[in-house]
Amino acid sequence: MGISSKREKNNLDSNFRNECRQVVLDYFRLIKEKDMHGLLNTFTDDCIIYEPFSKRCIWYNNDGAKKSYLKGSSEIGSFFYIVMMASDGLQYEIKFIDEPMDTEYKHSIDNLGSILSSTIISALATFYKNKGGDELKERLTFLVVSKKNYDNVVKMDSDYNNIDNKKIKTLWIQFCSPESTN
Repeated sequence: MGISSKREKNNLDSNFRNECRQVVLDYFRLIKEKDMHGLLNTFTDDCIIYEPFSKRCIWYNNDGAKKSYLKGSSEIGSFFYIVMMASDGLQYEIKFIDEPMDTEYKHSIDNLGSILSSTIISALATFYKNKGGDELKERLTFLVVSKKNYDNVVKMDSDYNNIDNKKIKTLWIQFCSPESTN
């Protein structure tokens, strides 16, 4: 691959990553706006959300600890309804982070290599009612996929440049202790 071809590929990869970050920002905006239809449309039909709240579906990580997850739009809709109610009136700050994902979720992404045009975006979200008051911090890790590639439709270079083709396939939600995020 020549230098100009490498540069073009790096630009496409950078654009794809930026568009995936925009999908993540849209996720937070849609929750704040209480736009359930838009929020559900941000996820693939067979999406999975690993979250510490519900007892719906359980798996055990390497040390035997129970973890829960939701799968598909019917299960995540109920979850997002509660998230929208709980976050009502809260402000938030989002900071994208490049730290590797916690290993307890690693087994759930072993098949990532088979998903074309995907990227993992991690963000630290800080929620608060009043600046300087009590805060809740969560680490959210999103697997964002190119919808056209995910649906096995022929990929074209224009797929990289169309944010409407990006969907969240998987979301991992982890609480953070205040001292671990300073």
